[in-house]
Amino acid sequence: MTVFTFKNHLLPVITGLLFFFAQNMHALASEDTPSPAPTIESILSNSGISTRAYMDASFIGHNQTPDPNAQVTDTARNSFGIHQIGLVISKLPQEGYGEYLNLLAGSDAGVICSYGLCSSGPTGNGATPFSGGNFDIPQAYLQYATGPWTFIGGKFASLAGAESYDSSQDSNITRSILYAHQPFTHTGIRTVNTLDASTNLTLGINNGWDQVTAMTSSKTLELGISKTFTPQTSLVASIYTGDEAMNQTGTGFTQSLINGNMVTTGINGSLLPTEGGRSGLRTIFDTVITSNLTSATTVILDADHVTQQNALIGINQAGTETYWGVAGYLNHQFNEQYRLSLRGETLHDDQGVAIAAQGTPPGANTLREVTLTLGYDPTSHFELRSEIREDSATKGVFLAENGLLQQNMTTYGIQGIYKF
Repeated sequence: MTVFTFKNHLLPVITGLLFFFAQNMHALASEDTPSPAPTIESILSNSGISTRAYMDASFIGHNQTPDPNAQVTDTARNSFGIHQIGLVISKLPQEGYGEYLNLLAGSDAGVICSYGLCSSGPTGNGATPFSGGNFDIPQAYLQYATGPWTFIGGKFASLAGAESYDSSQDSNITRSILYAHQPFTHTGIRTVNTLDASTNLTLGINNGWDQVTAMTSSKTLELGISKTFTPQTSLVASIYTGDEAMNQTGTGFTQSLINGNMVTTGINGSLLPTEGGRSGLRTIFDTVITSNLTSATTVILDADHVTQQNALIGINQAGTETYWGVAGYLNHQFNEQYRLSLRGETLHDDQGVAIAAQGTPPGANTLREVTLTLGYDPTSHFELRSEIREDSATKGVFLAENGLLQQNMTTYGIQGIYKF
């Protein structure tokens, strides 16, 4: 009886000592094993700052010399190149102040750069879009969000179009014809109001198409609406309207309207209205519909209608230029590694200014293309793409080796995108 009582009293004491010993050993072990040093990624993440970077390198070949009105970022005949090295740093909380910064290096930077920010130019002023260069800041803005309202000020991406200047976000290697005739970015202010859980309304005012420094004294108005009808189907519709500058040619027709900006090699060419150039009201209506047919298959439809007043539509004749187009995309993900993207589109130019070849007089023209792209992701950080594309025009715009303009062109390419 005495032994039993002793054991019953001794057992709690022994259990308590063992527990105390285990706890102190754990503390000693923690002191001997230093905590891992915080990484830059963890520090930024804990601060609410997100980062993203990528690199796009490719080889793109053509059997004719491409016209920039058809392939705005791939104007070299056959060339290896680093198209983009991109870095995005952002902090965009749902409430309060935020910021977004996107830096871009590579050959694409000299195409999408805005007036006043391009790093080189044929006239030496370093301001003309599509003039080359290897650095750009596509987006840099401050944001303030409160309740259903979001206010943005700075330089930001356009609402128009289904494709992005960020090649890692696109499903094809080459850009669409429509992309070459839509604004890339805007500099100004933008207000977004969340009307309900499925609808956003956007209002803004900016310098116009791709202008950090305003080319005219007037401003461009922005109106957009995005609507999610079902979890599978959504719509983004936008309107931009405002006075835009165009180049004034000298003798002959040596102009080409690229992304809505008249580019010329004429000796008397000038860009700004204050320098003898022209400007006119430009309006674009753009609608993008996205539908997920299945969890693996997505269909996208992009439609544009553009008018440009005071355009040079004939010899010593100014008038209204009108062009419109439709692009369709079919994207299918076979599995985690393989996907296929099919794109088909047409762009019709009533006066032949938007898609006129260099050195040819205006005249109605239509461009069409079909593109097939195969994507392969061996890892989550790398994608390898291969592509075949066929372009055709009712009037020749593709320059052959014999110096004659052709109506057809074949493009093939391979691209590697590394995300880190």
